Amino acid sequence: MKKILFLLPLLLIGCTVYQKVTYQTNDLSAPQTVKTIPIMVEVRILADNRAQIDDNKLLFSAPQKTVLDGKTVCINSEQHYKRDSVVSQISRMMAEHFNKARLFNLTFYNQSNYSGYYLSGTLNSFYGEQEFSSGALVGAQFGLIGALATAGIKTPGKIIIEIADLKLYKKDGTLIKDFGNFYKEYKDDYKADGYCWCMYWNINEKLKDFNSHLADKIRADLADIKFE
Repeated sequence: MKKILFLLPLLLIGCTVYQKVTYQTNDLSAPQTVKTIPIMVEVRILADNRAQIDDNKLLFSAPQKTVLDGKTVCINSEQHYKRDSVVSQISRMMAEHFNKARLFNLTFYNQSNYSGYYLSGTLNSFYGEQEFSSGALVGAQFGLIGALATAGIKTPGKIIIEIADLKLYKKDGTLIKDFGNFYKEYKDDYKADGYCWCMYWNINEKLKDFNSHLADKIRADLADIKFE
């Protein structure tokens, strides 16, 4: 079933224009023994610093299928995120993930009258690239049967996600905790498709892992702070 769902965008390729930063959170859970931080927090929309960093330039200048160092690669090109900003979507997923993980009593996306604290930070990297698979393209050209036959194809790639200057404030502006920078780099063989939409799906899955580790870090760093 997962393979079929992964292939559905290939069958609807003519309609696929925009991609979303999203992933399933229904399978996220925290044990009942986990200590929830007893505050209500906003995840403010992250500042976007990606375009100022040379390693990200390709995302803003090339399509999802491009050439890098003489190889055809798939990237999560910025041009297919245009319906909503990447930082807005990542911030929204952080809030949803933190609620499922029971990190805080309640987490809000952006701003809320009910919260007493907020998280802010800067997105330095949301970058993915993997080698293009000509085999997956051939399979896709044979419709569903061909796509299913090539569904197991993977290609090597890397994904880098970094949030800098992550800080927790009280709503009156008092700094509670500076978490610094949180960076993760993933190198693996990733699922491939014939049209390079795969990199968008693969980086979304790694964002889920990133946010799980980020929640763990925040929980640990705030463990000794006494909240009123």
